[in-house]
Amino acid sequence: MIVGWIIEHKIVLTVTQKRNSILGNYRAPHNGKGHRISINGDLNPYAFLVTFVHEMAHLTTCVKHQKRVTSHGSEWKEQFKLLMDEFFGRKILPHDVRAALKIYLINPASTHCNDPHLIKVLDRYNKKAVLYVQDLDSNALFVWNDGRIFKKGEKLRKRYKCYEVKTKRIYLFNPIAKVRSF
Repeated sequence: MIVGWIIEHKIVLTVTQKRNSILGNYRAPHNGKGHRISINGDLNPYAFLVTFVHEMAHLTTCVKHQKRVTSHGSEWKEQFKLLMDEFFGRKILPHDVRAALKIYLINPASTHCNDPHLIKVLDRYNKKAVLYVQDLDSNALFVWNDGRIFKKGEKLRKRYKCYEVKTKRIYLFNPIAKVRSF
């Protein structure tokens, strides 16, 4: 099905190195270049599929509405739901992923990374186990992506107050921020 979409829409698909800020990206046709989608190559197959369908929903929304709609508005949500529905009857997705996606699709956010339940279910299929800030004991040390060392502090409303060991500066971390143990 995905190959059919790529051929039908003449998509240039690029599988990239890991990018910390995004999992995927869609670019509308511009200056003679066709539709372009890039996806991080470090994603497990199910996270890759969800990310690709997310970007494909941008493409179909763009084709249907041009640039008259917001990027993650109701039109995009409708397209994302329709495209994801294509995979539910095919027994491609494990039961836990399918169940988490059904809940997420009630009102999909601009990124599935904002859904703690879905991201944790998808992360079960990563080659390496994932450690989240919320899983650490209070006062535990952890290593952030850039190598800095932090100490986990108290939970505020939605985030954890963490202290950079070297500078003593305070940073707020999402509970499902992926970290390494120290």
